[in-house]
Amino acid sequence: MASSSLKERKLSLINGLLIGLALALGTWGTEAIRLANTPVPLQYPSLIAGGLFLIGLGGLAGWVTGWFRKTWGAALVWLITAVFITLIISYQPYYGRTLAIWFADLRFWGLSIYPYAPDFSIAQLFAGFFIILLLGMMALLQNYRLEGISSERKANGRLSTRAWMLLLIPLPLVMLAGWVTRDMVGDPTSTAVQVVHRAIQRGRTYEGDLFELGLREGIDYSAIRGVRDQMSATYTLKVADINPALSTINIVAHFDNGAWVNCRVINNHLSYCYDAAPPYTTGLKNIIVGDDKAEPCPDCDLVAPKNWQTWLYTRKNAFGDSPEVTRLAQWGSYVLMEVQSETGDFTAECWFEGISPITLTRCAETNR
Repeated sequence: MASSSLKERKLSLINGLLIGLALALGTWGTEAIRLANTPVPLQYPSLIAGGLFLIGLGGLAGWVTGWFRKTWGAALVWLITAVFITLIISYQPYYGRTLAIWFADLRFWGLSIYPYAPDFSIAQLFAGFFIILLLGMMALLQNYRLEGISSERKANGRLSTRAWMLLLIPLPLVMLAGWVTRDMVGDPTSTAVQVVHRAIQRGRTYEGDLFELGLREGIDYSAIRGVRDQMSATYTLKVADINPALSTINIVAHFDNGAWVNCRVINNHLSYCYDAAPPYTTGLKNIIVGDDKAEPCPDCDLVAPKNWQTWLYTRKNAFGDSPEVTRLAQWGSYVLMEVQSETGDFTAECWFEGISPITLTRCAETNR
């Protein structure tokens, strides 16, 4: 296996970096553009990190294969790289977002915000077939192709315009392979977020018949009918829960007026939106004040282990008869609530997990 010249290795590195960049743009470019008009926080960090990983992998594969004269060696490296690229595309919506949240809000560090539900299998690998096939074919032709490009150098050794054109010609196909792979194994929540965003924007102030509007536009706007009066113009959307087995995604909307709405999307169709607050606010307050002073709350579907019920009730006197319950943060199905006494001199934080059912997992006193 003879080593190649430094110029050839640099050219192979550039080729690999361009392939990685094309894959990143094809995989997440359209999503990044859509997110520009969607109020979803902390989406770009995971997309950027995923893109950098693809560029880095492409560059590494290009640099390594630049040392090889044997075609089979380059093909083997690029095939292995293609498998890792498929893994990154598959995991980014889950582990990538979770990692971004951990660094943005350390209170949620270590929590499995968006667990990867399906195990990576032959099915996921098959979804990356187009990337594997394309990169394998390009690897077989790499030495011949790069030799032709290298011959187009200028007298000073720099790549000519024609050389750059030859380098860029296959990249649209690489972008297409990235787009197809993402469509098969990528983010399952992108469409759900867009549907909920559209329903709120269009349906919130629509004065006509929401059902008739839904028939015209293909979105069940009547799903927001029960909570439409709570909605304000400014809000953020977050993925609360993903259930692949039921093809169900829950999107939570936090409005600047304090409204808190969950929307259930089934098979990319908006199904139902409802007030998400009662279990976390009225339900939690009722545990503290006890049955004799509890407020009626038919929507308080809350699971509270006996030990935490006792923990809260034994602090009833410290909280007073009318404690104030507010939401501090939510990422995924994890919600952090604060309970403050009437006088403001006693506070506690309580953690909840899950969408249906909602479970109180722990509470702790905090210092003000």
